[in-house]
Amino acid sequence: MEHSITSEITAGNGRAQFDAFPIQRSDLSSSFLPNEKLARGFSNFKKSGVPSRFLLFSEGTWVDLAHKIFEELKAGFLAGKTRLEIAEYEKFYIFDLLRMSRIDLNTGKRNSIAWIDVQGRCFFPVDERENLSESLGLGIVKKDHIHCGKSLCDENTEVSSNRWPDTKLLSDDDKFYKVVEKLFLSGIKKFIPDTIITSIHKCLHSSSSANSRLLSFQFKKRETMEARGNSNIKFGWYGSSTSNVSAILSDGFRHPNGAQLGISNHGFGIHLSSPYSPYDSTLLSDADENSEKHLLLCRVIMGKSEKVEAGSIQDHPSNEGFDTGVDDIMNPKWYVVWNTHMNTRIIPDFVVSFKSSGNSKGLKKPLGVQKLSSATNLPFCKLFSEIGRSLPSSKMQALEIFYNQYKVGRISKEMFIRYMRSIAGDQLLTSTIRRFRVR
Repeated sequence: MEHSITSEITAGNGRAQFDAFPIQRSDLSSSFLPNEKLARGFSNFKKSGVPSRFLLFSEGTWVDLAHKIFEELKAGFLAGKTRLEIAEYEKFYIFDLLRMSRIDLNTGKRNSIAWIDVQGRCFFPVDERENLSESLGLGIVKKDHIHCGKSLCDENTEVSSNRWPDTKLLSDDDKFYKVVEKLFLSGIKKFIPDTIITSIHKCLHSSSSANSRLLSFQFKKRETMEARGNSNIKFGWYGSSTSNVSAILSDGFRHPNGAQLGISNHGFGIHLSSPYSPYDSTLLSDADENSEKHLLLCRVIMGKSEKVEAGSIQDHPSNEGFDTGVDDIMNPKWYVVWNTHMNTRIIPDFVVSFKSSGNSKGLKKPLGVQKLSSATNLPFCKLFSEIGRSLPSSKMQALEIFYNQYKVGRISKEMFIRYMRSIAGDQLLTSTIRRFRVR
């Protein structure tokens, strides 16, 4: 008997378009699914991006499939195939992507399979969630919800808050509220004494996309532990606008924030301030219509960190021996996670909303966060010609890349100015502007 599901998968998911594909019932498999589960399998296949890893559940744990098998499965996935027959070491297997299983054609034995796509989203068979939880040490699994074990993020099945997607509003007598409140206020009151917390929300990670990112985070934690001997998890603050905080909770991190720090940035990646320095991240947070600002308190898998100098244009580890960056090895104020891993090494746990007069004790925003200078009105071609005499070719190439992105509308003029200030430095730009004015 043959069943057919009609669909069109666009190139946006990285696969060719097709009209229909067959799903055949097999006596070899004990994994024939009811219609609703089969539809869910098809939904996973349709919404997934290009796989970056395929995993097999074997002997009580999830392991990566061999590179050759991965490449064949990936090629089939891109071609829109949901069932493939693949040989390995004189053994023959059927890989069923809808039923998320591998069947040994010699013995009929079935093993569950799963995959993680290039966006860090995880796709696992529901029946194996408990096995997944046990193999990763995640703790309790209920209603398809994966919960963290030994961290501030414990089991919670309450209804999501209306303020932020997939969060719960904490009462001020909640134990987690008190921990986060103490951490935040102890780090900011010495700079802005009149700061008051208006609310703290706890991230539930119960939506499909948030749950996938949590699973991906746990995989990266395990990978880092195996590679480095210590996953080196830290808490860090992330400040941004209200709309961007909401977007991160819904869809994950999308853009680096280093450019906002100008010449105080440490490479092009996600910058989070240390748990004892929330003030630094408040400088990157914009007040909303209610004069509130918002910070995310996140867990960060740092692994092995390297020092990244201020004003650096680095955007990836300098070599395979490092995972992340910091401004100072011994006493870091900034943690830097490179863009390629921002949704596997960072997971938001809490949203802290607060108000203050904004009057800090003698501290100013980093140069890149201050109002943009008169460089906004400069003729860029002339400016490049002038500063090119003082900058190495590598930095000029980086400037040209960002300038071309600005010209075609991929980044705003304000963003380009920030990149330029970060790469060239305010001192060189200021002296160049002065020479233009003298002329």
